[in-house]
Amino acid sequence: MIRSLAAFCLLSSVAWAQDAPEPLAPFEVSRDLRIEAQRALQAEEFEAARRALEAAYGLQPGSPSILFGLAQTGVMSGDDELTFSALERAAAAGISFDLARLGEADAHLRDTQPNRYAALDGALARNAGEYGQAERALRIDVPDSLIEGVAVEIETDRIFLSDVIGRQILVVEPFDRASASVFADRGDGLQSVFGIAADDVNRVIWAATGALPQTPLEEGEAATTALIAFDLVTGDLYRRYEAGGADRFADIVTRDGIVYAVDSGANRIYQLTSLSGSLQLLSGDRRFASLQGAALADGALYVADYALGLWRVDLADGTARLVQPGGESLLGIDGLAATRDGRLIAVRNGVLPWVVMAIDLAADGLSIANTEILLRNHADFGEPTLADVQDDRIFVVANAPWALWPNEGGGPAEPVPPLVVLEYDLD
Repeated sequence: MIRSLAAFCLLSSVAWAQDAPEPLAPFEVSRDLRIEAQRALQAEEFEAARRALEAAYGLQPGSPSILFGLAQTGVMSGDDELTFSALERAAAAGISFDLARLGEADAHLRDTQPNRYAALDGALARNAGEYGQAERALRIDVPDSLIEGVAVEIETDRIFLSDVIGRQILVVEPFDRASASVFADRGDGLQSVFGIAADDVNRVIWAATGALPQTPLEEGEAATTALIAFDLVTGDLYRRYEAGGADRFADIVTRDGIVYAVDSGANRIYQLTSLSGSLQLLSGDRRFASLQGAALADGALYVADYALGLWRVDLADGTARLVQPGGESLLGIDGLAATRDGRLIAVRNGVLPWVVMAIDLAADGLSIANTEILLRNHADFGEPTLADVQDDRIFVVANAPWALWPNEGGGPAEPVPPLVVLEYDLD
């Protein structure tokens, strides 16, 4: 969940031009256009605001803020068609919204077009409802922790958990799902631990470690970031991998002994091809805005961008191309994993409602053929974050208590609830 979605992608004719010598950065340009749209609204230049926001939506499909901006423009200008169409697009993208937030315009829309209003209200209500069933893989008390990531070691069915505040990796044994023991901690060089992965080829647990404002550093301790390997059985530190210029490793994925580490601080992707090797930069495309989870599928690396959607990164040369979305919003995806047959499993927590969804790629790997909501607003969701897929079972951290740990440091304002990891059976 290391992210920054402070601006939105607004652009009229930005090339998704992958071959341009100086590719444009949609996120950066969008910030300027969003400012222009706000200026136009304040000046009651409603058509200019509408054009800017419509152009933005062409660049960032599924953005609730852009759609709600269009709806606001419609309300302010008295354009009921614009208000309806913006909110209908939000509903079609799987976004939830309470129409009462429109104030007096809510009653106006209901009275002027009751049938259309009823259909819209019903669709938005369905998006806000609970959907899907999952079992609790575990529920444990971790009062001084902020659990972000999960990894399952399939041979033993041990569940590993990454702890941002406790600066440790916990392990939960299959014979006792009600308690956790320390697998590795700050004595092994861990700062905040984000993504983790079990590597059955190299027989190690990989951990992405770095520092946030919430990270409890010792006096005089410098913030660092690294990819660290621990012996899968003993938990002994095997090796630490650092890269010059790296800012904050956050999410990792491994397959066939090769590891890919996402630097969410500097928006770069690194590759480690062997335990004896060193981290090499795979891709540092300047268009990246807020990189999060990663998954290997369709012979490529797919990386979630919290602000832009999904990137497909070529494993040979690091070339990155944005994946064209389908109907469901792909913004706000935090965790990303893949099944053995190449379905992407995404955890979305930056757009309401919170969901776990399956994404089927088109044959070209650059567009979405279908999305399927697996879980939506589950009763155990506090803030779902990262996921792991093993043997057609999805394990997802259901309630990472990020909201309880303020950026300025200090303890939570209220007790941390028991951690829940959900298990969803894909069969």
